[in-house]
Amino acid sequence: MGDSTEIGILKLLWTRRQDGRWGVHGLKGITLKRKPEHDFDFFAFDSDLEMLTSTPPTNLGDMFASFGSTDFLIKQSIVPVVAWIQGAPALRCVGTAFVVSCSGYVVTASHVVLDPQDSGYGKVTARNGNIEAVKGVALGVLIPTNPARLPDGFEFWPFQEAWYWGEWKKSPLIHEADRLASLIDIAVCKLPERADGSAYQPLNLSLAPFVLGETACAIGYALMEDIPIQYVDGQPRIDKFPWELYVSTGEVTDVFPLNHSEPMVPTPGPCFEFRARIPGKMSGSPIFGAQGAVIRGVVSRSSSGEKHAYGCMMGPAMTLPFPNGQSLESLRQGGKDGIAIVNGQGL
Repeated sequence: MGDSTEIGILKLLWTRRQDGRWGVHGLKGITLKRKPEHDFDFFAFDSDLEMLTSTPPTNLGDMFASFGSTDFLIKQSIVPVVAWIQGAPALRCVGTAFVVSCSGYVVTASHVVLDPQDSGYGKVTARNGNIEAVKGVALGVLIPTNPARLPDGFEFWPFQEAWYWGEWKKSPLIHEADRLASLIDIAVCKLPERADGSAYQPLNLSLAPFVLGETACAIGYALMEDIPIQYVDGQPRIDKFPWELYVSTGEVTDVFPLNHSEPMVPTPGPCFEFRARIPGKMSGSPIFGAQGAVIRGVVSRSSSGEKHAYGCMMGPAMTLPFPNGQSLESLRQGGKDGIAIVNGQGL
């Protein structure tokens, strides 16, 4: 990637096959062209009209997901995480997430899911020992509707469940809240399945870790502000608002595969360090490797104003169990959720 003004992302188009299982209907390398006024390693990108296939799927929802602007197609898979309380003057933008299955599993950072408690406007309730669920606040993601159907439109999709791993530590001090000692700074959340049978559009995962010297590429809603809400007859209404994706790239400078058992850095779990500018709203963003072909990590934390950040390794999170005993890896092997793992040399 280096100082190139362009970065490519491998984008798949998914739909349900005649046998009822999810399948890839098309794929294309989408180029993210840096806006000229932005830096080479931290930038928003221009949009071109793109088509992921010349033979659109029969499902209307998947057909509309097969074409559109570069921005629209990427936003089908990389989504802002927002929180809302009834009567609040704004939707809070708390981070970024990305889609990993056609059935609605998304991944973000666990501290993004914990934002209601950490910021004091909602509560988190312990459940099933070390796996927690968000309560008391509507937390979910925004996904755009196709401009051909509704220009500048979007839909809010709530988290039905939000799973993250760690141990709650009770403070001996009355004024200090309990805190979660995370096993890994990754959360897996579930969105409702779509009524029209269309697919959420997942990105490609890799079990391979980053290696020293590899270029890491994070994509997320770096500078997204809270979204004002107007109430008309008691019903919330949101006018058009800016939600621009940013690309941040940098070299991997260190890897910590045993950080869960031999902690060396503040980011919990197996992780890596990379030299990139990562503003706070990029927490939970996917981190691409292999020249944009696959996701190897999840943005965890960064040094404010500096090109220094940490990401959690995606591979180890694949086998962490949900409350029902399943995991992303077991769901992938089951073949019913449309989860893509890309294997091969260099991936």
